[in-house]
Amino acid sequence: MGFGGAGPCYVRTMTLPWLSPNPRADRRAPYGPAQRAVIDPSGLDELAATMARCPLHAPTPLLALPALAARWGLGDLRIKDESKRFGFGAFKALGGVLAVYGELASAIDEADHRQTSFDAVLAGDGADVTADMVFATASSGNHGRAVAAGARLFGRRCVVFLPAFTDAAKEAAIRARGAEVIRVAGDYDAAVAECRRRSAAEGWTVVSDTSWEGYERAPVRVMRGYSLIAEEMLATQWPEGPTHLFVQAGVGGLAAAMIGMLWAALPRRPLSIVVEPETADCWFQSNRAGQPTLASGDATTAMGGLACREISPVTWPIIGLGADWFMTIREGDAVAARRLLARPDGGDPALAAGFSGAAGLAGLMRAATEPEARRALGLDGDARILLINSEGDLGAPPV
Repeated sequence: MGFGGAGPCYVRTMTLPWLSPNPRADRRAPYGPAQRAVIDPSGLDELAATMARCPLHAPTPLLALPALAARWGLGDLRIKDESKRFGFGAFKALGGVLAVYGELASAIDEADHRQTSFDAVLAGDGADVTADMVFATASSGNHGRAVAAGARLFGRRCVVFLPAFTDAAKEAAIRARGAEVIRVAGDYDAAVAECRRRSAAEGWTVVSDTSWEGYERAPVRVMRGYSLIAEEMLATQWPEGPTHLFVQAGVGGLAAAMIGMLWAALPRRPLSIVVEPETADCWFQSNRAGQPTLASGDATTAMGGLACREISPVTWPIIGLGADWFMTIREGDAVAARRLLARPDGGDPALAAGFSGAAGLAGLMRAATEPEARRALGLDGDARILLINSEGDLGAPPV
């Protein structure tokens, strides 16, 4: 394979402005305490059993794309289709439901000094303690739907703050799950700020998928839900796992969950490539700066689930230290990848993907068709590639 040596300095030069190696990534480094504080793989079998008791839950399929792999000379190419998650249409459902349950369970523990269970809370345990809890979050769409679904499952009120760019279909889907919607005249980060301000004033419980100083418990719970994507894949679908992971990132929750789980579980962790829109490149810029920093653009993108200008700081020990490469994609790349999933080569299965869902494939497409990137990443006949279709087709047909 062509992806280089064991140490942190396996690549030193790269002339492509949209592809950058991580100078901190040490492929000999163990999965240590700093990483486990973010994504802890222990006990995930119990968590999977808990989720199995949720209505409509089933593992999502891992689909092979052999014709597309052959087009680019790859050994294997598979995609985890999160458009099938819960009938919800996106991976976010895992995090929102579990995080809402976690906040309810913590409130019961703090009030009554006892532990409860998912089934018990679902049946009304602790209702005297949690009846007045209101859950709030900021979202560009899918996370808001997930928190709304979790709140509705447990019979609690939910308020979702949406940035100006969120389309009407996503707002309607959130309202359909019983949540109240507050529109914010600004971007995703403005919605986060307004959610924090209003929740502090009203005494609401924030269930965010991004972290800030002093606020990490809920985002870690959200990511623990996301880690079930890798857990179910390694348990039954692809035990040997991939050699390469192309994973899209907004604030970093999905990327941290996938990179962390595969780092912890496999004898040799996959080469991880983090993919972002060029207008919302907060991870690309943070990698260059060596610390969390802002995106270079205004995060205006059709890839709404990735339209973030700041990373979630709690994810830095995994992504900032464990991702191997960071890259950006153009809007047209996501359009082309989405079309390719809907109208695939040969006998490959067709997938319904949103723009954010197709971003990982867009990254692979850009890298596999550029000779310098292809060589640097080792995209050859030995490469086994994993992609995540993080969201289904949310209404816009492929063009």
